[in-house]
Amino acid sequence: CLLINCGNYIFFTVFKNKNKKSFYNVLGIMTGTSMDGIDISLIKTNGTDQVKIINEKSYDYSINIQKKIKKIVEKKPVNINKIKKYFENNEEEINKIFIYFINKFLKEFKIKRNFINVISLSGQTMYHNPSKGISIQLGSGKVIANEFKIKTVSNFRDNDIRHKGQGAPIGSYYHKYILSKLNNKTIIINLGGIANFTAIYKNNIFSSDIGPANCIVDDLCNYFFKKKFDEKGYLSSRGKPIYKILNNYRKDRFFKKKIPKSLDRNYFNKYINKLKKIDKYDSLCTATYMVLVGLENFININKFQIDSIILTGGGRKNNFLLKIFKNNINKKIELIDSLKINGDLVEAQMFAYIGIRSIKKLILSSKYTTGVNKSISGGKLYNPS
Repeated sequence: CLLINCGNYIFFTVFKNKNKKSFYNVLGIMTGTSMDGIDISLIKTNGTDQVKIINEKSYDYSINIQKKIKKIVEKKPVNINKIKKYFENNEEEINKIFIYFINKFLKEFKIKRNFINVISLSGQTMYHNPSKGISIQLGSGKVIANEFKIKTVSNFRDNDIRHKGQGAPIGSYYHKYILSKLNNKTIIINLGGIANFTAIYKNNIFSSDIGPANCIVDDLCNYFFKKKFDEKGYLSSRGKPIYKILNNYRKDRFFKKKIPKSLDRNYFNKYINKLKKIDKYDSLCTATYMVLVGLENFININKFQIDSIILTGGGRKNNFLLKIFKNNINKKIELIDSLKINGDLVEAQMFAYIGIRSIKKLILSSKYTTGVNKSISGGKLYNPS
């Protein structure tokens, strides 16, 4: 505080220091491009070098909730100028899903709301087109803040997009926190709906999407078998890869782009339409091999020194995919769980962590992670009314 004496008047000014409280109890909420569930992690962190897990859990969506979310995406207008308004009109449905599962989490772990300093909300990605300056995540930070009477950080990608970035992947600095404890020839590959990597090379952090992971397999599994995903890759393992489709897929222009780059989960739908016309087991098998294509392309065209790959995300549970990786990638491959980190909840931890970095105005993205024109922070803080 500062006391100023100006003649007959005294001015008393208080300066708020956002770093005064260095540690926060923060609830990270993650809903990925797979659209199959919600991950919630309550951690204590300073947003830099310390993280303590308090409680966390993954909740699977029912097939009805998953269909509801995907239906909103499928019915989006063709006219790009109408897309933002369309998704805004459908945000209430997503808010209800967030509120339901946050309440369930708090009740299950008997957590009082006043124990939580901040909620950090990823939002459900519905549309991603950085070339047009658009990345839409539904889930209102304002609504969540008012509902739970807790400060809420969201809209993490907006500032990145404004600074000519890809808007994704946005959580690279949490992966950097994990990698800082390992040797510098280790990279993280996140196998969510979309696959992305994080690496530290020449003291810089690099990150980028590299191709689809679960999204194509999940959509085909739902189409052929009415299942949300191919558990352990069992159905995919019963088929054979169709190399004519794979060879065409390898030539896609996305793989020719330099990193950093990012994907909308529906970008590769043109291949899904082809895969729907062949044997259902061969279709799933081919879609699984497509994940390998993305990883091989990334390794072959980039000059990172890689000895080992740490896998996280739901795709790490696909035993058939892991077998394909180990038969084709000449690197040590292990699951992040071997580091005593729950691979199902890394992304929820990540959003909790970057939520505090946002509050402290620390860097969230750089030219090597999303392609922004300068290193920046991001996110928007909503105070409860």
